[in-house]
Order: sequence, then structure tokens, then C-alpha cells
Amino acid sequence: FCPSSDLKTRPRSKEILGRRLVAYRTASGGANVLDAHCAHLGADLGRGKIVEETIRCPFHHWRFSADGQCGAIPGCDRVPESARLRSYPTVERHGYVFFFNGPEPLFQLPFFPDCEEDDFAASAPFRFEMDCPWFMLVANGFDGQHFQSVHDRKLISTPIIDCPDPFARRMRFKADVMGTTICDHLLRWFVGKEVEVSITTWGGPHVLVEGRFGRAYSRLLVASQPLGTDRTLSEVIVFARRAPRRLGGSVADGLSLRVRRLFTKEFMRYDIDRLSGVRYQPQGLIDQDKELIEYFHWLTRLPRSEYEESQK
Repeated sequence: FCPSSDLKTRPRSKEILGRRLVAYRTASGGANVLDAHCAHLGADLGRGKIVEETIRCPFHHWRFSADGQCGAIPGCDRVPESARLRSYPTVERHGYVFFFNGPEPLFQLPFFPDCEEDDFAASAPFRFEMDCPWFMLVANGFDGQHFQSVHDRKLISTPIIDCPDPFARRMRFKADVMGTTICDHLLRWFVGKEVEVSITTWGGPHVLVEGRFGRAYSRLLVASQPLGTDRTLSEVIVFARRAPRRLGGSVADGLSLRVRRLFTKEFMRYDIDRLSGVRYQPQGLIDQDKELIEYFHWLTRLPRSEYEESQK
């Protein structure tokens, strides 16, 4: 939803996933996300105020708790049953506020296998918008032809696809770095030309990418959201294992993240440049698109949110 630092002094509301939501921090320190329009006359709670463990509407001072229930209305002894808002499960990690798009999380906020969250530092996100549906952007992770034609990565092993969780789909493969860009030259010189890649999509638009170059790792999160039918906003966070204090601690972390972020941004620039305007055309899929076809089938079987069902 936003950096944790955005909630230091007041709530923050914004348009996201086709509706207006508000994030705020209570007096005890917990972050929460609710529908932003007050259940009374629709005032924006992002203009409201935090009062102890509640958020107070700026218009008539109705107060809502973290579960969306209105607990107090000035001058009113009884709170009507209709005075409640949708609440969203919320988690803070690495200085950012995440929420699940539904009343109950179908899975916990994922991280990389065999990794402890506290062992890693996170970069500031970089953002990009693309003229394509969000699921077509995520489909790149299951498109072997795409890695060779767009990113100059030659697959040297048959992709392995599995589902480590009912709501997760993963593709793993080995590839040679064949590109002629400065970044690819530097990769070959310093960490080797062969990379093992793991791409896991959780619930659809939440994607974890891990690349292993010998003993060096690249890890990133790509979180995408639709901006209408055929436009997508993606936010990318790069991770680096924290350096020991004796080696500079936070200073070394900051330098490592800046370098990794630069390489990642350059790598993804080709997707931004070349995927604009792409659309889903099932009639054009061929036998070589087996992994891609299976991804689309898997995606259609995932549960839809109440909002998505209402938009049909």
C-alpha cells in the first residue's frame, strides 16, 4: 500500500484496485487498511484523525476500529449495524505496508524459501506503468521464449514448473547470459555467465524472483496492480542480505541495494519498452507455449475477490 513512514503522523488514503482505501497507524503502533469512505456520508477517512485505537471521520466524528466496525457516534446511544467498513488483513515488512485483497488472507505474505526476512534489507521501490493487462506482465515468468528474445537469456535446461502452495505457481530454469549490454558484460565478469532462476507468482500479481549466479544472489519482489482493464502499475523492491556490522552494516547495505537496484531496473527496462500494447490472444498460442498456456489455466482457477466478482 505505502511505505510505513507515510503513516507517522496521519492516515493516508488513495485509489487502489478500483476503490479508495485508507491506511493508518493506531496509538499502539499497529497498521491497518480499511475502505476509505465513511459508512455515514462517504467522507474520506484519509482526512480524518487517529484517536487511540480508532480512526475518526473528519465530517461527523464517527470512529472506526481496525475490524471496520463503528464503535462510537457523537450524540447517538446505539450504533446501527450498517455502520461498518470493509477491513483488509495488513502486514508490515521491510518498511512497507502490505494488505490482502479480501476479508481473510488465503496465504501469508510470502518471502523467499529458506530465508529469514530479518536477514535482508530492502531497497526503495521503483515503479513503472505498462500498456498491458497485469496478468500478461506476470505471464512473462512462464514464457521461455520471452527470456531469450527480450532479455538475451539462453535457456540451458528444461524449465521445471510446480506449485509449492495451492496459491503459488513457480518456474525454475538455468540460462546463459548472452546479452551485450554493459550490465550483462559486468555480470559475466564478476559473477559468471550462468544463472539459475526461480520465479514464483503468489495469488497472481505478487511475484518473487530469485537469480543465483554461482555464490551471488539476486532477489526481488514485483507487485502489480491493474489501472483499468489494459494498464498496469508495477512496483519493484530489491533485497540484499544484510552485511555484518564489522563490514559497515547499514552503509554497506545501502551501497549493495543501490547497485542491485540499478541492475534490476536495467534488466526490466526491456519489458517496459517491448511489452507495451500486448494483449491476451488465446487463438495465437502454439505448442511451444505449453508453460504459458498452463499458467493461464492455473490463473483462472484461483478464487476471485468480491470486488472482481462484482465487476463481471
